Amino acid sequence: MKQLKITKRQAALMLLELCHGFLILFAIYACAVVISGHGSEPFVLVGCLLFPLNAGLFLAEKKATHFWQFGIVTLLLIGGSVMLAGSGVCGIWTGILGVIAAFSYFYGRASKKTCWLKIPSYPWLGIALVLYFLGQHFVSDTAIRIAPVLAALYYLLCNFHINLKEVDSFLKTHASLERLPVRRLAKINQGMIWLVSAVTAVAMIAAPYLGIDQLIRKGGQALKTVIRWLLHLIPNSPAQEGTMAAEQTNQMMQATASREIPWFLELLYKLLDLIGWMIGISLVLVCVFVGVRALYRLYLRFNEKTEENGDKIERLLPPPAAEKKKNLNRKKKEHLFWNRSADGRIRKHYRKKVLEKLKGSPDSAWTPTQTAGHMELEDADAKVFAQIYEKARYAETSCTKEEMEKMLRIR
Repeated sequence: MKQLKITKRQAALMLLELCHGFLILFAIYACAVVISGHGSEPFVLVGCLLFPLNAGLFLAEKKATHFWQFGIVTLLLIGGSVMLAGSGVCGIWTGILGVIAAFSYFYGRASKKTCWLKIPSYPWLGIALVLYFLGQHFVSDTAIRIAPVLAALYYLLCNFHINLKEVDSFLKTHASLERLPVRRLAKINQGMIWLVSAVTAVAMIAAPYLGIDQLIRKGGQALKTVIRWLLHLIPNSPAQEGTMAAEQTNQMMQATASREIPWFLELLYKLLDLIGWMIGISLVLVCVFVGVRALYRLYLRFNEKTEENGDKIERLLPPPAAEKKKNLNRKKKEHLFWNRSADGRIRKHYRKKVLEKLKGSPDSAWTPTQTAGHMELEDADAKVFAQIYEKARYAETSCTKEEMEKMLRIR
């Protein structure tokens, strides 16, 4: 199989995306541990297990060609991480986050979308702020110390990721300009962004020790006080309406309790209660059915080839049922863009001419012979056109150079 070379910049982007997933999972894990009352324990070392877990899932999602390969890697990674983390709260949350990460990568691959664990963005910095205030509320010194560091690291990661993408786009756009020192400008830009990012990250780490968090807290309290004062100035404010509604509810409950309920009303209430339970159970079953069906469809799409690594010609072929009747087996090839063999060039020429002649995709039930018959070719050319393509697509032996030239001459 042909190995695709990646540049240093692309490798750096992949590393930053990998670190983004780990930092987000670690921040969520730290918040959960602190809220559960175990913030005084050394949970940081256990949380570091999320890095190999996320790295393994990241690579499995990219390299796995079948779902069972991804599934085996997922089970081994999650099981090993939970065993190393222990049976306490840390182990439970490690397993939960491992399952969430595995499903996220699976869904991203199956739906042909980028997983949220691969998209760095600045709003995720809010998790570090939440972790800091949770540490203060639950008196967790560990959370208070690591939250600023976590925020600074993620801020640097986002800046570097955005800068690398912009520099890459800048180099591709202006690489042909001879008089413009493109690479020098790119290095100056990177140096400036690294300098500014480093100064900002140091300020973020030192912020708790300078009392900036206290200013934020006092500002929030002042804003809350102002909002309450403004609400009291409004006639029939929500606070007043809430108090009146509570008093009316208490009076109605007392009046209802003092009265005797007739037997037919009790029977009606029981019937309505039974109907409500039946409707609730039906809705739960429908939701379960829809969820299972959606997961099954994602499973089927997990192994599908995409526009980047798939075979674009497959959409022009008859359905698998028709191929099975004719005992045709598709030859597994790489993407046609990289395939410069005779078979690859024949298949690319076939697709190009079919779309050109038919002004669109043919019927999915047509065989290559039927497709050639609708292309307004001469009988001899249509026969050769279909036969050579079927050999290139299904035969165990490859087409010769002469057959390829014969195919390319058909216009």
